[in-house]
Amino acid sequence: MASEAVGELLNTIGQHVADVLGKMPDDVFVFIRAADQCCGGAIFENQKSEVQYHEFGPETVDVILELWDAAEPDKKWSILLYDIKDGRFSVEYIYPDQLDPDESDIDQREHFLVARYGDKPVIYPDLEDGEWEELTEDDMTAEEVSEHGTPKGDNPEG
Repeated sequence: MASEAVGELLNTIGQHVADVLGKMPDDVFVFIRAADQCCGGAIFENQKSEVQYHEFGPETVDVILELWDAAEPDKKWSILLYDIKDGRFSVEYIYPDQLDPDESDIDQREHFLVARYGDKPVIYPDLEDGEWEELTEDDMTAEEVSEHGTPKGDNPEG
């Protein structure tokens, strides 16, 4: 994929971050992990005394996967560090051989957060605020799961 197309995908990620935040992002760090047909990420907004965590919007997943798929086979990255400051973004690709294989994904993310923000606290949403329900293996039988991976009956689309 041409570098112009990669630039457009990276710009699209920035637009998705703006949509999630509901404003033009500034002093924002986006941590993205990707692999074959798998990706995830988090948005961290630097504030005066803390760093606020924001979840990715689901529309960002396809863009990340397209970006990862665009990399040459010998240039597949594991982590993308995406910074937004003063209306501009910069990226750094982290490759598998640059990571400690014994370090968990969460520990790796924490490593990059500390490198950027030091000991500034990161504020995550309170999981107790939502209506969370633990799924069991019985909830996930083939007949009971919709095409979206949610138990049928929990998904209005069926």
